[in-house]
Amino acid sequence: MISSLKGHKNRITMVRYFINKKNNFNEYLISADYNKIVIIWDITNNYKIKYKISTQYGTIIYSCLLLFPNNIDENYVVTSTNNISEDPLFSASKVYLFNNGEFLKNIINTNNEKIYYLLSWYNQKNKKYYIIQFAFKKIIINNLLEDELYSELSDQNEYYHYSGFIYNKNNIDYLCSSSSNGYINIWNLHYKKLFRCINTNNCCLFHIIKWNSQYIIVADYNNKSFKMINFYNGQILKDFIGYHNEAVKCIKKIYHPIYGESLLTSGEDKSIKLWII
Repeated sequence: MISSLKGHKNRITMVRYFINKKNNFNEYLISADYNKIVIIWDITNNYKIKYKISTQYGTIIYSCLLLFPNNIDENYVVTSTNNISEDPLFSASKVYLFNNGEFLKNIINTNNEKIYYLLSWYNQKNKKYYIIQFAFKKIIINNLLEDELYSELSDQNEYYHYSGFIYNKNNIDYLCSSSSNGYINIWNLHYKKLFRCINTNNCCLFHIIKWNSQYIIVADYNNKSFKMINFYNGQILKDFIGYHNEAVKCIKKIYHPIYGESLLTSGEDKSIKLWII
């Protein structure tokens, strides 16, 4: 164990890692708890707490973001919740200034949506930054700083969206999303249209990553496994089942100092496993 970070007073609901590439590659963690408190941890400064944000949400925070835009002086914190309320104070996705944690704005039309995962996207076509919000039966894309709803992506096959990633091919940005009823949808972000759909036959899909240009890896909650899938034909190449005793929820690609490109998996059996693939 490298360090034990103390600061939360209740159960932690999410932790994510970010790096500020425009300022000395400083590293940070952002975490949230059942008290709806968000903490920014300064890894570069011996994991010290930079500040805490009391979001005042009505219920759980599943995802937050740190954004360090290259062409904007300011940096930002974005928070979200799965609470629904007519009052945006308790439910809207929020933007704060990274420097001091000061509240900046609510993201429009988000207070009536259950948000489970956030991504940031820089649209090179119009040179604007967007927040991609994975919600119930839809994916909502909002401008970071302007009151613009860029798109709502939805398909009749989708249900709860728990994860996704962005990749670029032939100068087109694509969004790959996982759904709780087993569908992986790939969206053309510029044309705002569904590009490809992969059906894993009613699996409950959680975290999803792009392993390389050929393969996707996704956690399958119900079957206590994770799957390696061919990017282009949707074929499940291998189902890693029987290694976790409970549901698998999270997978991460890492570079291990000894083994090189590796995979971390974790689940409700309270174990973290390192894989060499």
